[in-house]
Amino acid sequence: MWLRVFRLLMVTGCGVGGSLVNFAAQAIIASRFGAGQNVDTYVFSLGLPTFLAGLLATCVSYIAVPEITRATADPEHERRLSGRLLRGILVLAATLGLGALPALLLQPALLLPTGSTIRDQPQLPLLIILAWTTGGVQLVNALLIARLNAVGRQITAAMLSLPPGIVSILVLLTIPLHAIWVVAAGVLTGTLAVTLVGWWVQRDRFCWRSGSQTSGAAIVAIRSSVWLSVVALTCFSSYAVIDSFWAPRTGQGALAALGYAQRILIGAGNLVILGPSAIAVPILARIAVNGDVVRFRQTLALIVLSVGGAAGLIALGIFGFSDEIVFLLFQRGAFDAAAAQQVASALAHLAPGMAAMLVGVMLMRAIFCIPDSFRHAAIIGLGWSVLYFALSGVFAKRGVTGIADAYSLAWITMAVVGSVILWQRAGALQSAGGVETSSC
Repeated sequence: MWLRVFRLLMVTGCGVGGSLVNFAAQAIIASRFGAGQNVDTYVFSLGLPTFLAGLLATCVSYIAVPEITRATADPEHERRLSGRLLRGILVLAATLGLGALPALLLQPALLLPTGSTIRDQPQLPLLIILAWTTGGVQLVNALLIARLNAVGRQITAAMLSLPPGIVSILVLLTIPLHAIWVVAAGVLTGTLAVTLVGWWVQRDRFCWRSGSQTSGAAIVAIRSSVWLSVVALTCFSSYAVIDSFWAPRTGQGALAALGYAQRILIGAGNLVILGPSAIAVPILARIAVNGDVVRFRQTLALIVLSVGGAAGLIALGIFGFSDEIVFLLFQRGAFDAAAAQQVASALAHLAPGMAAMLVGVMLMRAIFCIPDSFRHAAIIGLGWSVLYFALSGVFAKRGVTGIADAYSLAWITMAVVGSVILWQRAGALQSAGGVETSSC
């Protein structure tokens, strides 16, 4: 009991610590580069590779964690399995990194309007190369962290959230060049550091010999449920690509403002979601296995109300004190009052969406606990992305606040729709009692 509490506190503490470190890194970036063309270009370069790396990392986690967990009873088999998975991921990561070559032409051509000042930033090609390379390294890191979680080393896995931001800060403080590529280089260096540490702490747990292939495709088979789950989870990462498309069409600084505001919201959201994700979801999974519809719905309602209430209070505070928050965190150096006002406006209008999004996180985790619900989750996830893109197009003429309003409206809509779908899908537990799912 106490070990679980300690583990939960440590995991939560590492997550919060990682958010604080990232806040510090963003404050340094804001002070040195403000919120204009340079940061616009940096955020734009990250949009597409971060989105793809996030989707692939989700798929890696989905496959690796259950497979490695099942293999832990046989250490030698687990070593061979981990080695095979790592070899495959290295190939996939190299492919993602090489995606920078076509992206040099296609990413600006597909996402940027003709007159965007981002096109004129001479460091754009270098930023794209660094961003795609970082995405590839993040994919390797995802497998290393997934393995640590699978073998019960959650605290070690959580501690790996700290080095990227710390190393980025060190790079920013030690390289005095006023060039935005330094920021991207810091992120890449920090990600590499995490990967090296993640490899070092478990370096003897990967067998590089081919060994027996008796488990064959069963080890790395990607069932339709995997892809449906990946589609479902696009709602938590597709905003980066959608913002990269619409924000440059509203004027210089809009993409940077949304990027800064999202960083604040991610940090604040972690305070609410880390605990329930660690505690509540396993409880829902056990109830789902027993097929207890009434208890599942009661527990779900309690979780949603608790998360929604806490998130709502934080969102209300952010909405009411957005100017003060941005001033405290960012307004210094090159980050002037005009930039602060734009970020504060984006933050205030994004805050309701943050509260609804955190509810959406719990709804998505809960629906994965119900058998044969992957298609419903995929509809919710894809539906959010389509709705946000469409609403952003409608509201983009109002500038950064219009896109922020689109974000909030999309999440509020999907939280309501998702709640209805989940409530109805919970009825399927009556006919699926005793059936285990591999998705929770």
